[in-house]
Amino acid sequence: MNDAHTNNDDNYTTTPQLKQTVDALWRLEKIILNTLDFKQVVQKIVDSLLTELNYLELGYRIVVLVLYDEKNNVLKRISISQTDEAKKALIATPIPFPKIDIPLSALDNLCVKVFMFKKPASTSFWPDILTPPFTKEQAVEMQKIVGIKTSLAYPVLSKNKSLGILIFSMTKNENEVSKEEKDLIQGFTDVVGLAVQNAQLYTKLEHTTEKLNRANVKLKQLDELKDEFVSLASHELRTPMTAIKSYLWMVLNKSQNLDPQMRSYLDIASQETEHLIKLVQNMLTISRIESQRLELTLQNLDLFEIVKLVYNMLKIKADEKHLTFTLLPYPEKVIVNADKEKLSEVFENIIGNALKYTPDNGNISIHFTTEKNKAGVHVTDSGPGISEKDLKKLFQKFGRLEEAKQSRTSGTGLGLYISKQIVELHKGSIKIESEVGKGTTFSVYLPLA
Repeated sequence: MNDAHTNNDDNYTTTPQLKQTVDALWRLEKIILNTLDFKQVVQKIVDSLLTELNYLELGYRIVVLVLYDEKNNVLKRISISQTDEAKKALIATPIPFPKIDIPLSALDNLCVKVFMFKKPASTSFWPDILTPPFTKEQAVEMQKIVGIKTSLAYPVLSKNKSLGILIFSMTKNENEVSKEEKDLIQGFTDVVGLAVQNAQLYTKLEHTTEKLNRANVKLKQLDELKDEFVSLASHELRTPMTAIKSYLWMVLNKSQNLDPQMRSYLDIASQETEHLIKLVQNMLTISRIESQRLELTLQNLDLFEIVKLVYNMLKIKADEKHLTFTLLPYPEKVIVNADKEKLSEVFENIIGNALKYTPDNGNISIHFTTEKNKAGVHVTDSGPGISEKDLKKLFQKFGRLEEAKQSRTSGTGLGLYISKQIVELHKGSIKIESEVGKGTTFSVYLPLA
């Protein structure tokens, strides 16, 4: 170990002891690696470094952290230690501290050289580290006011990538800086590189999270506006569409001398109006479901009777296609606690789909099962079946099957999505079994009352 060199005027020793070096590094790591907020980290770095260097009484007075600003391609001063000398420098500077930027194109500037070549350097002439943006005269004047003799510049590295530099300014000459002292500073800068990288990553994550939160709030607001618009539009459309449907029904059923061609046109208009009313109703239901405003009017009901009503209503369509349409009787009542209107809509959708996709002269059967406090309603058809690819999108909004697209079968793909949501609100489930070319079975399970 070298002999200590003492200067009585400044009361410092130039050579740190090994144990003191290790202790100082340990304290520094504990202080700056335990903080992730970038603004706190960069200030703690310069203050903690100076505290440790003062503790070793080595004559250091100012520590400045400079980081690379990739966007503007400059070295930007980020933080400065809070000492009397630093305060003097801040008062004397003709350029505000946060705006002391060194362009990376200033290749004669010592800070740029240290940053680019990743090797420490020193100077006793402040224009070397302050010009530009300062003039030579301004830099010399500041150095006189502050009373600094030597400044050491060390690169701040992370994984061998330059993040910036640390400037250590002291009231002694460079030849009084020992090797152990430089080793201590090198150890400091290694810890600082890790701390800066961690803080930058954390801050980027915080900023990203904040942006995502703002975006989520905006999306939520837009979603609420969308729901409000859909709900309002659905209400406004439903009334005139219902009126149109009523007038068309009156013309078709009360007029005795309608031209056959005109009757055909009016019949098509009536069907399309019915389709539009159904679409509007579906949109309104989805809006209520997704805004959690769909209310159930629950009562104990015979599930068989609900399905039977739907069966009777759809039997006319089945007869038109010459389908064998069967509802198998069940020997006992199947009581569930449910909303009659909503469950009727579910079975209209499921049985209606079976009717739509089963070819003429095909078969559709409906049967019931009960087991372990739940009832099952199973709708089996002899339709084309559903591929494994289509099964995955079956209950999605607007999830129309390839078969439907190719055959141009009408529909929006909303019915099964709505049905699944309603069944789940009843604490039930929908399952499907299908084989291409051999038909499909939809099963609705509901808890028994």
